[in-house]
Amino acid sequence: MPTNTVTPDPPNIPVSPPSINDSAVASSSASALDVVQEEQPENQAGRPSRTHRLPLRFRDELPVPPPAIPAPASTTVVRRVILHVFDSFRTSLNQFGIGREYRHRPSYDPDAFVSVEQLSNITSDFPSLDEQDLADHSGSPEVPSQSPPWPWRSMSIWRLMSWKMTSNSGLTSESQLTRLVREVLKAKDFSLDDVPDDFNAHTEMTRFDASEATLDTNGLFQRDSWRESVAKILVPTRERDTDGNGQLFTVPGFHHQPLVAVIRAAFSEASSRWFHLTPFKRFWKSPLTGREQRVYDELYTSDAWNKAHDELQKQKRDDGCQLERVIAGLMFWSDATHLAQFGNASAWPVYLFFGNQSKYVRACPTTNACHPIAFIPSLPESIVGFIGKYVKTKSISDILTHCKRELFHALWRILLDDEFLDAYRNGIVIKCHDGMSRRVFPRIFTYSADYPEKVLIATIRDKGVCPCPRCFLPKSRFDQLGLKADISARIKSVRLYLRDKVFAAREALYKLGAPVKGAAAERLLKAFSLVPTLNTFNERLGNLGLDFFPMLVVDLLHEFELGVFKYVFKHLIRLLYAINHESVALLNERFHSISSFGKGAIRRFPSNVSDVKQRAARHFEDVLQCAIPAFEGLFPDSHDEVVRILLFRLAEWHALAKLRIHTDDSLDLLSRATRCLGQQLRKFRDSTCSAFRTMELPREIAARQKKSSNSAGAGTGPSGARPKAFNMQTYKLHALGDYVSSIKMFGTTDSYTTQIGELAHRLLKRFYQSTNKQDPPKQLAKQERRRTRIRRLQESGNTKDNQPAGSSLPLEAHHCLSSYPGIIINLACFLEEHRGDPANFIPKIKDHILSRLLGLEYDGDERDFTDVERNDVRFINNLNGVFQPKRFQINYTTYDVRRDQDTLKPGNGSTVMMLSRESSTNAHPFWYARVLGAFCINVLHVGPNAHNCSPQCMEVLWVRWFGVVPQYRWGFREGRLPKIGFVPDSPAAFGFLDPSLVIRACHLIPAFADHRTNDLLRHGPSAARLPGEVDDWASFYVNIFADRDMFCRFAGIGVGHQVQYDSLNIIQPDHAVGGGSTDVGHEVVSDDEDPEAHANVDFGEESWQCDRDVDDDVSEDDADEDEDISDDCDSDVDDSDDFGSDSEDEGSAFKF
Repeated sequence: MPTNTVTPDPPNIPVSPPSINDSAVASSSASALDVVQEEQPENQAGRPSRTHRLPLRFRDELPVPPPAIPAPASTTVVRRVILHVFDSFRTSLNQFGIGREYRHRPSYDPDAFVSVEQLSNITSDFPSLDEQDLADHSGSPEVPSQSPPWPWRSMSIWRLMSWKMTSNSGLTSESQLTRLVREVLKAKDFSLDDVPDDFNAHTEMTRFDASEATLDTNGLFQRDSWRESVAKILVPTRERDTDGNGQLFTVPGFHHQPLVAVIRAAFSEASSRWFHLTPFKRFWKSPLTGREQRVYDELYTSDAWNKAHDELQKQKRDDGCQLERVIAGLMFWSDATHLAQFGNASAWPVYLFFGNQSKYVRACPTTNACHPIAFIPSLPESIVGFIGKYVKTKSISDILTHCKRELFHALWRILLDDEFLDAYRNGIVIKCHDGMSRRVFPRIFTYSADYPEKVLIATIRDKGVCPCPRCFLPKSRFDQLGLKADISARIKSVRLYLRDKVFAAREALYKLGAPVKGAAAERLLKAFSLVPTLNTFNERLGNLGLDFFPMLVVDLLHEFELGVFKYVFKHLIRLLYAINHESVALLNERFHSISSFGKGAIRRFPSNVSDVKQRAARHFEDVLQCAIPAFEGLFPDSHDEVVRILLFRLAEWHALAKLRIHTDDSLDLLSRATRCLGQQLRKFRDSTCSAFRTMELPREIAARQKKSSNSAGAGTGPSGARPKAFNMQTYKLHALGDYVSSIKMFGTTDSYTTQIGELAHRLLKRFYQSTNKQDPPKQLAKQERRRTRIRRLQESGNTKDNQPAGSSLPLEAHHCLSSYPGIIINLACFLEEHRGDPANFIPKIKDHILSRLLGLEYDGDERDFTDVERNDVRFINNLNGVFQPKRFQINYTTYDVRRDQDTLKPGNGSTVMMLSRESSTNAHPFWYARVLGAFCINVLHVGPNAHNCSPQCMEVLWVRWFGVVPQYRWGFREGRLPKIGFVPDSPAAFGFLDPSLVIRACHLIPAFADHRTNDLLRHGPSAARLPGEVDDWASFYVNIFADRDMFCRFAGIGVGHQVQYDSLNIIQPDHAVGGGSTDVGHEVVSDDEDPEAHANVDFGEESWQCDRDVDDDVSEDDADEDEDISDDCDSDVDDSDDFGSDSEDEGSAFKF
C-alpha cells in the first residue's frame, strides 16, 4: 500500500525517512437502534475503567472516478421495423460498489476526465502560483512576447483590470492581495513600463465597454448581452365595460438576457466540458451485505431528468434531423436582496443554473456556474397616481397587490419569448465543447424561492385556505404531518391549474368592474387560494407539457432552519420565561461554553443566544446541532424528556434531509423521521405547551411597539406582552412531508437549495460597491457583463488562469503532524515541571513506541514491557529537541465518497475518535480520546529484536482516554446522544496513540446537567486540563449531528464508509425501516396511527370537499420578521405566527 502519513522533518533535528506502514484511517458506523453500553469494569466511584487495548485498524480508501463506460456491442437493426430502441446497459462497480445504469448510451462522459483532486472538499484560502511561472521567474531572462486580448493596450493593463473584475472577495483581503502579487505583479508578461503614467481604471473600463459595440452582434458570445425592455400590465378600474376596462400601464427598466442566447453560450464555453448530456441512474451494492439499492444525488441522475430524456427520444422527428437530442436542465432561482448594509438600495435578481453541471460545482460561488439573467423592477411610485385617475375608492391596496402579481408574470412573458418557445419545442443546434453538434432542448426542472415568492410564481394566495403550492390540502390539516391520512391526501389532492376559474374571475374584474377581492372573484378563487392572474408558465409552456407546480421545490433553508426550528426554539425560550426566567441566563451560559468544531461546522456561540438576534440560517443550524445538552434539565421532569426527544427528532430530520447523497435505506429513514417528528411535535403541543401560558419575548414586545408607533395613523397599542400559543397549522411544517418525494424526483436538496442563490448575492453586492449607486439594476448588469467578457477571454487560452491550490497534505496521505507551526521542546524538562502529575508518561511512551517498533500493535492489547526490554529504545539527544507540532491534519473519505479533512490543535481540547475493538452486541462502535499533545520523537532501536537499527522518527499522540457511561441507553429510537466521560485516574486513564489509528475529529458537548467534578482527577491545574481549569465535566455527549459525515457514521448509511469495514460487526443495518412501529421515547407510533379525525379528500374541480373554516384569531406576526416580499401577495388569513421568518441568509455557507 502507498504511504498514508506525512511526517515533517523537525528543524535542526537529524531524522531518518519515515517508515511506511499499512495503516489507514478508520471509518465506521453504528446501529441506528438503541444501544445499552456494554458493561465495563468500574472503579469505586462507579466510573468506567478502560482495559489496556488499542483501537482497531481499517482501510483508507480514496475516492475514485466512476467506472468507464463499456464500448457498444455490434447490433443489426431491421430497417423496415420502426422501434424505439434503448441501448440500455450497466457499468461495472467501482471499489465503493457504485455503478451506473443507462437507458441510452452516452456520446460523451464528462466524468471520464475527473481526477481525485476534483473529488475533494479540501481547499486552500490562497491561490497557487503556476509551476511554469515559477520556473520562468527563477531562470530564463527572456520573456516570450504575448499579445494582449483586444481591446487592451498591453498585457500589464489586461492583468490589472482582469484581476480587479474577477476578485472574489474584498480588495483588501489577504487572499486577494496574494493573488494580486502572484497573478499580476509576478507574471512573466507584466511590466510597469507598459502601464502609462496617465493610467486610469475608469478610462480603461469605458474603452472596454465601448469595444463591445464594434463586435458582431450575431456572434455566439454577443447574443447574450443585456437588454432593457418595458413591461406592460392592465390596471383594473372598477368600471363595467364589455370591451375591458383595463388601463395600460408601462414599467420601464427591465434588464434581462435572452434565455436561448444564455443557453447557447453556456453549452459552448469551456466549462461545458463538465456538462452531463445523457442522464443515468446510480446504484450502490454494499461491499459488506451485497444488497443493491438506488442512489439519489444529482439532478441528472433523477427520475425527472430520466423521464424527460426518454420522452424527448420518443418525440417524432419531422425535420429529418439526425443529431443527438440532449436536454439543457434549467434551474431558476430568485429573491430580493439588500445591496448595502445601510440604505434602501436593493435588487431582485433571477439566476439561472444548469443542472447538467454537478451540484458540487454549482454550489460553489467561485465556479461561475451562476448566470444572472434578469433584474425584476418594482412598481414605480407613479402607479398610485395612475390608479387614482380611474379608481375613486380610498383604499387601493388590493389593486396594488394585483398589479405586483401582474408585473411579475408580465416580466416572465418577456423572458419566455417566442425564441425560447421554439427552442423548447424544436431544440437548438449547438456545437458543444467536444466539437460535436447536438440538438439541445431546454427543460425547466426546478425554481427555488422562499414561500412569499413561491406564491407569486404559482399565482396562489399567501397563507390562504390552501396555501401549499403543490397540493390542495387545507391549512387546517397541516398539523397532521406524518400521518397516513396526510400522506395519502397529498397524493389525492395534487394541485392542478384551474385556468377556467381564473379566467372567469378576470372577466368579472375587467369587464364587470368587480373588486379584486369582491364577492364575484372570491366565490371562484378563495376555496382554492387562487388569484385573478393568469400564470405565464402555464400560458406559455403548459401546452408543451410543463407542469409548473412540481418545479417549486422544497426549501430547507427557509422552511426548516429559518422556519420550523427557529419557531420551535423561540417557543422553548418563551416556555423557559414562563417556568423560570433565570433558566434563560443559564441557557445562554451553556451555549456560550460549547466549543467550536471544524471549519465552520459549528461556530462559537454568542453570549445571548436566547435573544434570537441571529439572522442567518447557519446560526440556527448550530443551535439545533448543540441544543440537546444545552436544554437538558431546564424543564420540569415531566416535560424535560418531551423536549429532549423533540430536539433529537428535529436534529435527526434535519441531518437526513440535508444529506448530499441518499439511498433507498436513507430515504426510508427520512420518511420514518418525518412521521416521528410530526408525532413528537403534536405531543409537545398537547402536553408541554398546553401546561404553560407563554407570552411574547422581550425583543418581540419591543419590535411590535416600534412597528405600531411607525404605522401611519396607528396608536401605540398595549404595551404589555401578548400571549403566544404554539401553532402547527403552517405551510412550513406541512412542507416537510414533501421532502422524500422531492428527493426521489429531483435529487438531494443541496442541489436546489435557496442557499446557493443566497451565496450568489455576494457577487452582486461586490458589483454594487463598484457602481455610482444610481439605477442599481442597470449598473449591476454592466458589471456582470464586464466580468463575463473578461472571464471568457481568460478561458479562451490567451492567458493562464491559475486555480486555487488544495491543502499542503496530499490526498493520499492519512494525516500530517505539521512542521509549521511547531516548536522544539526539551521533553525531559517538561516532565520535570509536571512531576507528580498523573499525566506523567515516560514508561508508557517507551511501551507504546516499543510495541510499534516490534509490530505488536495489531494484537489488540497493549503490552507492558520489562525494564530490560525498554532499554532497547534509546531517545536520541535524551529527549532534548523533541518536535511538538501545533497542528494535526487528518484526511478521511466522506459518506458521499469525497475527500475531506479535519484540522486539530493538540492540547486545546481537541478530541479524536477511533474504531473500537469491542465486538459484543451492545458494544459502542468507537473509542474517544482527548489529545493533550503531539510529539515527533527521534528514537534508536537496538538489541536482538530490532528490525531497523537506524534512527527513526516516531509520531505519537499523548491522550487522555474517555470511557462510555455504564448502563446509559442511547440511540435513535430512544432519542439520546451517546454519553462518555473521562476514565478516572488510573494506569489506563492516560496513554499514547498512533495517529494513523484516528478516524477523524469529533465534537463533544459537556453534559451540563451532570455538573463538574473532582472525582476523575485531583483538583488543581494539570497538563491534562485546559489552562485555567481545576476540575472536569462529569460526562460529555458525543455530538453525532456535528456534520453530515458524522451523522452517517452513527446512522450506518454512509456509501463511502462501508468499503472501509472488515466485517458486518461494524455496521448493523437493521434500522427498523419499513413496516411495524417506531419506538419514540416511551410511546409507540404505529404506521396505522390516526388519532385525529381526517376529512376525506376526493379531488375534483367542482366536487372539492375541504374544511373551509379559517381561524382568524391567530396571533400577529413576529414583529422582528422583515420579509418585505410578502407584501407582493395578499393574504385572506392572518396566519403570521409562522414557523420562523423568511429573512435573507446571504451569508449562509455549506457546512452540515
